[in-house]
Amino acid sequence: MNQSSRWLKLDNAGKIFPATSSKHETGVFRFSCELNEPVQESVLQTALEKTLVKFPHFLYILRNGLFWYYLEPSELKPTCHEENTGVCSQLFYRNQRHLLFDVSYYHNRINLETYHALADGTGVMLFLKYLVCSYLSIVHPDTVRADLADEITPVSISSSTEDSFKKYYKKVAKKKGKKPRGVYHLTGTRTERYTVIEGLLPCSKVLALAKSYHATLTVFLCAVLILSIHQEMLLYKEKKPIVITVPVNLRQYFTSDTLRNFFGNIRVSYQFGHGPDDLQQIIRSLSESFSRELTEERLSGIISGYMAVERNPAVKVIPLSVKNFFLKIARRSSDTGETIVVSNIGKTGLPQQILPYVHHMSVFASTTKLQACICTCGDTLSVGFSSSFEETDIQRNFFHILADMGIEPVIQSNSAD
Repeated sequence: MNQSSRWLKLDNAGKIFPATSSKHETGVFRFSCELNEPVQESVLQTALEKTLVKFPHFLYILRNGLFWYYLEPSELKPTCHEENTGVCSQLFYRNQRHLLFDVSYYHNRINLETYHALADGTGVMLFLKYLVCSYLSIVHPDTVRADLADEITPVSISSSTEDSFKKYYKKVAKKKGKKPRGVYHLTGTRTERYTVIEGLLPCSKVLALAKSYHATLTVFLCAVLILSIHQEMLLYKEKKPIVITVPVNLRQYFTSDTLRNFFGNIRVSYQFGHGPDDLQQIIRSLSESFSRELTEERLSGIISGYMAVERNPAVKVIPLSVKNFFLKIARRSSDTGETIVVSNIGKTGLPQQILPYVHHMSVFASTTKLQACICTCGDTLSVGFSSSFEETDIQRNFFHILADMGIEPVIQSNSAD
């Protein structure tokens, strides 16, 4: 039996999502590609069918066994369609046979929404890149080679579906680091659909500004975000640390071609009231935290932590319903330790041939609070905020701070739809 016809265990990062997903916390993220021309539905469908030949595990569905959820192949055929739901709408429904991804379009925009149990940002970005290359090679055969998409295909289906957590697992003694107490939490008026705001920025200017502060792009933008949150904090709450959860692509540290989940979360924090509290000091503090967290030893510890549950003999025989209960508690406990999530997908790496046809790319994620997703396409840096709250003061502060530093953003929002 070949790899594409076998059932797959959920990887260890993916196990949390089926247990904790709901209509309001969907576990879905959206990757979009905005073209410089309207999308043609029939061509997009042809490109999607070609793409799925190279990414067969996207046709897997999620099933629940006695002890764990698992993925199995399906004969379901996806159909691309005009966008008809809100951003990051629900894709996983318990005890139903359905695909865990959706492809839609709206005017010039191609959307790929994916349930996080199926893949992480790296896998989804590769799928979308292949889809866009295939689409443009049909629309513009004279300038975009038909085989261009194949140049970004994984080496093999088997390597693209491996569980890299299991591959790189080694038992690491858990170190009890200092965890911030009394973390600052965002509050606001809950919405039925996610509030989405995206700012498009010239990447070269943002990078130059970050470099002037001796900071990486991620550290610089996290520091600006902390200042943005601080502007909305009541004075008596300044003693509470602002904690940012940052998903890390583990492929940058452990060689892997998997398109499934292979990421780990680190946390960095800043507490006001211990100095000038200006951008420079925040950047210095965050840079130290990132350097401390982004080591092979710390990241191996994250892999070890994910694997600990699966390797525990007692946990293996606990029924799935009981596991779900405890996973929900664990998720709620984890959420209390963070203020916001910031995910930097990085450079999209689109082939040079198709850049003239692409305006920019965007990323958004489902959230119970506020999340920022960052990606770069050409010289366009996208910062996409998704929020469960109506209030948008923090997002407004963030872009105002950058504008005051000479970087004017182009703002887009679903409130204008």
